[in-house]
Amino acid sequence: MQFSTFSAADLRNTPRIQLLDTPRGQYKVEFQAYSLPENLHKTPVVFLGGAFQSFTSFKSEVELVVSTHPVILADFPSQGSNDQLAPELSLNDYADLIELFCQEQQLDKVQMLGISYGSAMATLFAAAYPQRIERLLLSGITCFRRESLITLLADSLELLAAGDMNAFATTAVCNLINHNRLQATEVSPTYRRLLFRQIARLNDNERQRYAQNTQRLLDFPGFERFPECPTMIATGEFDNFTLPSENAAVARQCANATFAIIKNADHLAQFERKEASSTLFHSFMCGESLEGIDGTEIYNPEAYDLADQRLQSRQRPLEQPYRLIDEVNGKEHIVRINNINFAGCELEQTHVDLSLSESSRGLYLEIPETGARFHVRIMERERKQLRCLLIQRDLKEADQLLAYLEGHLLMIRDQNDNDLREQLA
Repeated sequence: MQFSTFSAADLRNTPRIQLLDTPRGQYKVEFQAYSLPENLHKTPVVFLGGAFQSFTSFKSEVELVVSTHPVILADFPSQGSNDQLAPELSLNDYADLIELFCQEQQLDKVQMLGISYGSAMATLFAAAYPQRIERLLLSGITCFRRESLITLLADSLELLAAGDMNAFATTAVCNLINHNRLQATEVSPTYRRLLFRQIARLNDNERQRYAQNTQRLLDFPGFERFPECPTMIATGEFDNFTLPSENAAVARQCANATFAIIKNADHLAQFERKEASSTLFHSFMCGESLEGIDGTEIYNPEAYDLADQRLQSRQRPLEQPYRLIDEVNGKEHIVRINNINFAGCELEQTHVDLSLSESSRGLYLEIPETGARFHVRIMERERKQLRCLLIQRDLKEADQLLAYLEGHLLMIRDQNDNDLREQLA
């Protein structure tokens, strides 16, 4: 592989192209490769990004890693900025494409950094081709079978198919950013608005790619094999999209894994805590000690204490009861809110109505104190009790719910509960 000298401005340049011929057809890989001359003998680090990410997303990491290692940024079909549509490919197929790319570029060994969606691709590649991988770093990974996460992903596809881009963008922003921990993560309103605008303005090709990538996740049956190489799995302390417990569970399946928490961050840890994330990633790639890096904490995956993760408090409104409205059939149900947070709620029916079930798709919980209604999806029902997700549809109304949870007179339930979404698994 040919490497060029890195400058941040180059990340916006037209990428190089590698065409891969397979029995299914020809696939395009877009990539950029950088190295200092004195590092050309070292194992290159391949970056695989997640949804809505481009090469420029990795600016901080590349600037640091290129000082010690060659760097390869790669977008496979429908990934990142690669506009090739490939609905016929499964998630497992990408491991084979990565291997073919390594063969074509004569890469005997690589280190690999996979973020979010890219973490699944990197894990599958490392497990399928252990001879090719030297070290593996994953951030924001899950086995993708949590029912609440499946519901959120499937719901996003429905919004996208309906062309409701404002609701789709709102849902995406509220899934990726833990809104109950905005003070800790220091995510600004400006950043949220910019992310919302970026997603709401996706063009037709980008929408199709998102739909295809998400469908691959929904179709993915789970990992059958796990990496054997030295592996670090890192996650934001308040990641409520791929939960810390899920990241730790994957780490426990790997033969040689370390688990790291990035403090005061959520699923977008590398943007919210750039210095801590970059230093952690680079130290692992260099084989250095991970202890004592500011803003991080290292765990043995086997010893990670699930009781430590109180991602979202749960509160009980003093005002009762409330109305749950079914917009499909026009029925209104009177309910009590046993507890609620930004992600979900537990409702209690005043009168049992068996028409309320997991198949109900048009339910909205009216909270007069916010001046808004919020989309509810029932995840579990037990007699009168309904465990539900709250799926945000409007960013302004989401902020109104936040203000209500933070400033209204509510009873705090001080118990050691995990995130509602994890309970609904």
